[in-house]
Amino acid sequence: MAKEDKKARSIEVAALAQASPSTVSRALAGDKRISKATRERVLAAAQELSYQPNLIARSLKNRSTGIVGVVVTDLGNMYHAHTLKLLIDEMGARRLAPLVFACNATEGADAVISRLMSYQVDAVIALAAPFSADIVRSCKAGGKPLVLMNRYDGPEDVSIVAGDSVAGGALVAEHLVERGARSFAFFAGDDSTLISQDRERGFSEKLAELGHSCPRRATSSYSYTQAQKAADELLQDPPDAVFCANDTLAFALMDTARKKFGHTIPDDLMIVGYDNSGIATWPSYDLTSVDQSLDEMASQTVATTLAMIGASDTTPIRKVVAPLLIKRGSTSSPNPN
Repeated sequence: MAKEDKKARSIEVAALAQASPSTVSRALAGDKRISKATRERVLAAAQELSYQPNLIARSLKNRSTGIVGVVVTDLGNMYHAHTLKLLIDEMGARRLAPLVFACNATEGADAVISRLMSYQVDAVIALAAPFSADIVRSCKAGGKPLVLMNRYDGPEDVSIVAGDSVAGGALVAEHLVERGARSFAFFAGDDSTLISQDRERGFSEKLAELGHSCPRRATSSYSYTQAQKAADELLQDPPDAVFCANDTLAFALMDTARKKFGHTIPDDLMIVGYDNSGIATWPSYDLTSVDQSLDEMASQTVATTLAMIGASDTTPIRKVVAPLLIKRGSTSSPNPN
């Protein structure tokens, strides 16, 4: 009978790499104090021996697993799914392992984080959820650092990385006025969300500064199907321009306009979305949209999480990432049809 292959041990990696076992451990953990040459030598030795570090054993010794819990709501939302991918890619580049928990209709973010506390995670990132103070308290009770990738105005002091929705709304107002719009509407997302409220506030305040107002509004959940119903009412008397709280609402508005006006969007109707999702670039939409700089937000979120893991200073870190307006055909003449 052939002898069963034995798993390589870290001491064997150390011997092949001509390094100490502690150096091997630090190099594989991504310790920046290890020189590039030493790290490459250790990684080459580990690959040659097919060595895989035992994260559970390491966690018992170092009280750190390199695993970060990620809580996300509504993976059917394009923004959430794309942002999750960016976070996972960024964590992989920093040698962190994501443990993803997706909320569903019967289990909110609070309950998910409570379950997550039973796992050996080093920290928790909560993505795009309506955050409550209970979420923050659950993480504090479990002794886990928490970073919210979204705005939070609760009573608890917590680390956040967020986009500037007020500034995004102001960018849209300036652009639409420059394009010649004189009558405006705001297509809101769930009115309970601070993000939609901030986008509307930034839009309305900048319009007022420029001598205009936004007296009309529609509201819907961030659902394409539901948004079509609200869009139909808004288009009974179309304004010059509509600012939508996200791209999904904008797509619903554009498709509804096509149905209503003979498969074309009127040349004098300008539409702007928010999130700059991949579909916004499709020729059938060619949607002007606010880009939240999600790559930068993901990078800042993971960097903030790393800074908090094992840190003695627990002062919350707050970072705001500036948005960009990506101009496309939906605010030029003629509009895409």
